[in-house]
Amino acid sequence: METDLTSIIIGLASLAVFLVPIGYYQLHEKKGLKEVKKLFLKKADDLGFQTGDIEILRNHAAIGMDKNHEELLYLHENQFELIELADVVHCSIYSNHKKDLDSGDGVIQQIGIHMKLQKGLSIKLPIFEGKEGTLFGDERLITQHWIGKINSAHNELDTAIKA
Repeated sequence: METDLTSIIIGLASLAVFLVPIGYYQLHEKKGLKEVKKLFLKKADDLGFQTGDIEILRNHAAIGMDKNHEELLYLHENQFELIELADVVHCSIYSNHKKDLDSGDGVIQQIGIHMKLQKGLSIKLPIFEGKEGTLFGDERLITQHWIGKINSAHNELDTAIKA
């Protein structure tokens, strides 16, 4: 069986048509996530926040808890929230929907953490912000994971204060 040079070139070119854009996208995303992590660590250092567990989210935001599990730092673009976990009264998941006019279906635009703090304050931290309702599928799991961490740290603080 003889393979000619033209077939090999066409095969390699068609592979490149699919693989080059995917590789470019992966490199671009990885670079963006590194930049967000660098900004988060710089902001944490500026605030005196002793970084413990952090996660870089798909919406190019970062969330982290300090080593002592007393504070939570959330950074999105150039805005940040530093929250004392002792001040958290209630923590839950929230989602914003947009109704599609053509089909009448609801499309999820945003999923995040909603925290009610002492003195009646309320904070929403977006974990996912989508266009056209595109979800990867694990956004609620990531949000629930962080709510669990926040509630656990809050319970530990309550136990330590009462003891």
